[in-house]
Amino acid sequence: MHHSRTTTGRTDCVRSGGRVRDDDYKAPLLRSDTRAGDPVVSVIIPIHNAKDVLDDQLRALARQDYEHPFTVIISDNGSTDGLREHIDCHHLRGALDLRYVDAAGTPGASFARNRGADAARSELLAFCDADDAVHPSWLRRIVARLDEYDLVGTGLETETLNSVATRASTPFAPPTDQGKSTFLPFVIGASMACRRSTYRQLGGMLEYVHASEDMEFSWRAQHAGRRLHFIAEPLVSYRLRTGHRENWKQAGALGYGSAHVRGLYRVHGCPPFRARSIYVALLMLGVRNPLLPTAVTRMPTRLWLRLVAAHLGLLRGGRRYGSLAW
Repeated sequence: MHHSRTTTGRTDCVRSGGRVRDDDYKAPLLRSDTRAGDPVVSVIIPIHNAKDVLDDQLRALARQDYEHPFTVIISDNGSTDGLREHIDCHHLRGALDLRYVDAAGTPGASFARNRGADAARSELLAFCDADDAVHPSWLRRIVARLDEYDLVGTGLETETLNSVATRASTPFAPPTDQGKSTFLPFVIGASMACRRSTYRQLGGMLEYVHASEDMEFSWRAQHAGRRLHFIAEPLVSYRLRTGHRENWKQAGALGYGSAHVRGLYRVHGCPPFRARSIYVALLMLGVRNPLLPTAVTRMPTRLWLRLVAAHLGLLRGGRRYGSLAW
């Protein structure tokens, strides 16, 4: 991977074309001279080959109404799309105090978040994802709750960045139902904050858990006596997957990861998944397969793929990690 600094001017940066409209975020862009002083918060963005959508998130961060200095750490998990050069000449580099961190050692968002946290200079850490867009009040509101709680998360919304068709074919819980499980509440990695000392004392995120790692981190924090708070309001615009292959891969990984995490916490009283319910669901999905007309199945192909992949992931992970019961 090429890590030398680019010698080209800022006009050579490859940008996303502004998928988030200026009207979506009314707060003015920060100027470079408004960010004087040591950063109070380090915003950590794990990323892998998402340069084309990263600018939406950076523009959103530049419109934060948070009044204190903060830095943005781009933790690169082995990107091959020219991300380093893009950051080196980015027009928001000064305004956001952009820092590039090489996190290519181990594939996965957990490793990238951990390397980003290691590089942070500030005591407060906030995490968001490269392909989303935080709302203008996100940083102010999520950091404010760290005076009372050790780990804070917020809800997500899908209206801003996704088409009606994409939303209709992707199940997504409302903010009031997010961050809940049959065991313990959890924060979402796309919108979470904690103190650096808390993150380090807990050992960061498990790097061998490749999906649902945010849930595992949340449960581990609570078992260690940490206080968790979830702001059940949509403070982040979440980008849904659009391709069939992407949806299959993501849903399968989430199902497998969820089963993995439940297996880890069975000894702490976490209830198992019911294999009978999973098999019944797969049987019902089998008779609603995409070979039949949508008018008959009443289910878009993308939704069908996600549901099948998620249930198969639960079965695979449940068998391997002991989180299934009949």
